[in-house]
Amino acid sequence: MEETLIFKVPKTLAERRAKFAYEAARVENAMAKRPINPEPWEKRDDKFRKNMIMAVAKQCGKGRLTSPKKLHDAWVVAYEKMGWKYGKIRNTEAKTHPDMVSFEKLGRKEQEKDWVFFMLAEICRRID
Repeated sequence: MEETLIFKVPKTLAERRAKFAYEAARVENAMAKRPINPEPWEKRDDKFRKNMIMAVAKQCGKGRLTSPKKLHDAWVVAYEKMGWKYGKIRNTEAKTHPDMVSFEKLGRKEQEKDWVFFMLAEICRRID
């Protein structure tokens, strides 16, 4: 019997890994009642999804980053390249985000979010 899924499963391994990490992080964010929980994967623009696919693919390879701090710093650089900047509130139209600071300046809940994503990327390495 074929199982019915409530979402579209991406075709490539890289896309499946990225979507898994992104959506699992969203679920964890909601359960932990973190202040920012972004839109579902399907509502993100192509530029963002491509960036996430590349970031997760890198974390699944030999040159992966070795800490949540390094991963966060890479996220800030990637967001800057997409035109985002620091802002007190997350606003997708203005491209502002309060987490566009160094890892050390993040609050505990936001640092934990980076730890969760770091570990989800480790899980992704085992998805094939």
